[in-house]
Parts: sequence; C-alpha cells; structure tokens
Amino acid sequence: MICTECNKNEALKGEFCESCFNETKICRRCQKQKSIFEFEKNQKSIAGKVSRRGECKECRSWKKPINQKARTEYEKNNPPTPIGESFTCPVCKKTFIRQFKNDVVLEHDHKTGEIRGWLCRMCNNGMGMMEDDIGILERAIKWLKGTLSIFL
Repeated sequence: MICTECNKNEALKGEFCESCFNETKICRRCQKQKSIFEFEKNQKSIAGKVSRRGECKECRSWKKPINQKARTEYEKNNPPTPIGESFTCPVCKKTFIRQFKNDVVLEHDHKTGEIRGWLCRMCNNGMGMMEDDIGILERAIKWLKGTLSIFL
C-alpha cells in the first residue's frame, strides 16, 4: 500500500510511510513544532501529496466555518459566476475568465461565520493571511505608501 500522505512511499505505519509518520512542522501562529497530524489537511497537489494548513488545529479552533444551510441559501440567491464566464472581484477589481472551481471563493467572517460574498482566490487568501484584521491591513497600506513608522 502507498502512503496516503505523500502518495509516493510504501506505507509502513498504518496508511503512512515512515517519513510522513514522523514529519513535523511549526505552526505559524503559536510557533510550536508539532506533528503534521495536528494540522488539518488542506488540499492535494497535482502529484497527490497532501498539503496541510499553516496553523495547527488548536490555533484554528476559533475560526467559525460557513454554516452549510446558509451557504446553500446564499448560493441559491447569489450563484457564483459559471466557469468560462468573466468575474470581476469587488476587492481588487480585476476581471478574469473563470477557469477553475476554486478561482472564485465564498468569503466569510471567521469570527461569526457570516457570508460576505464572492471574491477572487487571491484577495481571499491575502485577507486570510492578514487574519481578517483591519489593524494589520491598515499597517500594510501604510507600509505600501511608505508612511509606516517602524520605530515605535
């Protein structure tokens, strides 16, 4: 049997190879080194290797997902732009032809689970990397303008 994590090596420890079974990573929030199994699976690469989130399960526990019923209702009333048609992101204002299921995503408030709307994947990722924190985003704007005082 092949390892379900890397999709390359022979599984020796249940469904995992020795290398994946012993693999660790550092959580970007708490900065602790933990087993990869303490990080949620995110997606698989083209080669079939599992990608794991940058924050451990414990640090991500505050994030509230979109309620499935609310998602279904929102998508019914506000369907995503179909693949093959153009989409304009309300944040970056870029217009592109949708090519993939995940190039337009349903963005939401991680504290409340409330849906905010459809965004391009890049804007959603950018805000997520800045933890949906207005203070961080405001400092990023000052940084880009060259007005952020770093000597505080």
